Amino acid sequence: MDRHPVGHFVIQAVLNNRVVVALAIASASVAHAQARTGTIDGVARDSAGAPVRQVAIGVVGSTAVAHQTTTNDSGVFRLTDVSVGLTRVYARRIGFAPETSSVDVAVGVATRMNFVLAASAVELKPAITEADLTRGKMGPFNQRRARGVGSFITRHDIEKRQAGTISELLRYLPGVGVTQKMAGEPQPVHMQRSVNSTVKGTCAVLLYVDGHPYPNGNVDDFSPAGMEGIEVYRSASEIPADFRTRDATCGVISLWTRDPESARRRP
Repeated sequence: MDRHPVGHFVIQAVLNNRVVVALAIASASVAHAQARTGTIDGVARDSAGAPVRQVAIGVVGSTAVAHQTTTNDSGVFRLTDVSVGLTRVYARRIGFAPETSSVDVAVGVATRMNFVLAASAVELKPAITEADLTRGKMGPFNQRRARGVGSFITRHDIEKRQAGTISELLRYLPGVGVTQKMAGEPQPVHMQRSVNSTVKGTCAVLLYVDGHPYPNGNVDDFSPAGMEGIEVYRSASEIPADFRTRDATCGVISLWTRDPESARRRP
């Protein structure tokens, strides 16, 4: 038997009182927090006054679910539990310019704000079709490239390599050799042959520019910045009919300029 029943009840009563007080404080805190929030109601419309559906509405800088919503079919939205005071709200939808506006949220009431969205045309890049690749100046280049015979350097390759000269660009191609000369001098290009090859080492590589023969010229007469593409054929068996002549036994290099200014010879 407990010798101090009175003391036991006193202690229990104290503990119970503490729990009640703690719950009261917590309830008061929640009530206070709820009392410091409000609601934002509004409508999103276009410049003609028509409601816009599926507009993303949200409080700037907040990730709370209650602070993010989308407009319904009538353009109406509601944000709840928004902290009182000046609040920035955004409105976003594809096809319209994004909008951001500020509103002063009041305690425990619905604050009204509306958005007027201006249409924003989205510029779509035209799709490049196979027919487009076969048209214009670079049409023959793209057609031969599609066949897969020979080596091709595209504008993308030129920009990626950032080479100072065309001969430097050609060094990356297997089977192509470049004779090193003094800095600033044109670097002669040749096709590398096996030791058993019957083709003489002095055999000249034919050079074309924009589809036309370029006799007695050098690839370094032009700058990589002025090139749209380069195609290289190492032997007579690779050379297509467009470049096949009686002298085209040692290979062909065809340069394609970007514009007439880019095809000017270096001084």
